[in-house]
Amino acid sequence: MANKTATTAENVLLYIPNIIGYLRVVLTLLSITLMIIFPTHWKIAIICYISSFVGDLFDGMAARKFNQCSTFGGLLDMVTDRCSTAGLLCVLSREYEDEPILVLVSML
Repeated sequence: MANKTATTAENVLLYIPNIIGYLRVVLTLLSITLMIIFPTHWKIAIICYISSFVGDLFDGMAARKFNQCSTFGGLLDMVTDRCSTAGLLCVLSREYEDEPILVLVSML
């Protein structure tokens, strides 16, 4: 019989793609926080935001390479994507609240 290790909840939480996903969450939160509280640091905020989306590419690649696909990882990836986009739209709608046409275009 082959020696197989059982997949447990703890193992899934420590999968390499999920660790990349946690980093993406931190980068997204940092970028949104910088955009709202410290708008003068917009360059750092943009770097964090873009890095979060680049991480999306790498977590998928890592999941396939290390055969560490999981339902939790897929959900983490999807929720991170949606929250990142929603956060950016909130920041932009706040920034351009005096430009109603831009708000309408961003909702399309």
